[in-house]
Amino acid sequence: MKVRIIPHQRASVSWNLALEESLFLRAKQDLLEGKEIQPIIKLYSFSRPSVVLGYMQKLSEIDYDYCNESKVDVTMRTTGGGSVYLGKNDLQYSLILPTDYSKELLRRINTSIIHSLQDVGFSPQLKMLDNHPVIRMNNKSFVFDAERRFKNLLLHHGTTLVDNYDYEYMPKALKATEKEIHNLQSGNLWLKHHAEVREKALINAFEKNLPENSSVIKKDFTNEEIKLAEKLHKNFYTNKEAFSDGKKKFGICYLPTTVYNMELYAEKD
Repeated sequence: MKVRIIPHQRASVSWNLALEESLFLRAKQDLLEGKEIQPIIKLYSFSRPSVVLGYMQKLSEIDYDYCNESKVDVTMRTTGGGSVYLGKNDLQYSLILPTDYSKELLRRINTSIIHSLQDVGFSPQLKMLDNHPVIRMNNKSFVFDAERRFKNLLLHHGTTLVDNYDYEYMPKALKATEKEIHNLQSGNLWLKHHAEVREKALINAFEKNLPENSSVIKKDFTNEEIKLAEKLHKNFYTNKEAFSDGKKKFGICYLPTTVYNMELYAEKD
């Protein structure tokens, strides 16, 4: 079956994540009905700087009121881990795959991302960290990921840090200490600090390499997928009450000192 690529779009974090979950839930239903699952690649960006909580993370670990005052969008994802602050120009990716998780799969995904970045002039490397294959450049982090799993169905999504021009709200939004701010700034990198990168070229490179030479078909969202996303958007992703009951304490997710263990970032249905 051909890999479906959904055209890149820029929209709010809540709408993008609602669309993503809609795709996962539709695939989950197909799996339960014994239907073949089509692999899907979705690339997207946010319309405003955004804070994303890990699934059932304590809302008190971020400054929700400050985010509202500063026009920083806030929502919760359905994958594990802690809070992240992401800018408008950072590139998000989602993969829905009819397969089980393995470190070999993680290696393949990250190798495809490395090839994408090489196509636009960067030189990242695949390194082993805490027994996991991760992407680094100049020994710094800039690609982060997490997962949601159901039987042999996998949602793997992540972000590539591109430009931190709109990160001025990040320290207060994440309630980051001075030490955490230093670690974030010294241990991570944004691509535009090293070379100019055109958004379209980066998107094209991801679309070329993530399918791993499989045949592809470009297809936008169906009416059914959008209708389900609208319900999820209303009932969860823009509903503060729905994600205010989290009990997990995790802190900031992309600190360089955080142990990398995909099992900590994976939620299972």
